[in-house]
Amino acid sequence: MVIVMTTVWFPHAKASEAGKLFIEASKKFPEDKSLSKNLLNNAVAATKEGYKVVIADEIKEGKLKDYLAQANEQLLFFAEGIEGYKYQIEVMSSVIEAMGVLGLKPPE
Repeated sequence: MVIVMTTVWFPHAKASEAGKLFIEASKKFPEDKSLSKNLLNNAVAATKEGYKVVIADEIKEGKLKDYLAQANEQLLFFAEGIEGYKYQIEVMSSVIEAMGVLGLKPPE
């Protein structure tokens, strides 16, 4: 199982712009359920540095490349429209898969 966690940060003063772009992006980039299953959908936290948004998706078998291409297109759309917008994409595996990479067998 592959999970992609995306974290986004943007300044407090850009919240209104971010909201408007989110509505526009929802129309421009409709959700493609053939690529992933959403685990955490745009959880927002206000921090002292600005807003932080977290998204986590479980990627369907063989769809990581397509998912990442779509995610980067969407994130660049936001980055081009909001000054100070930053993002990070992390590709994660389950502990069982990680153990396999190390040549270990998980407990039964």
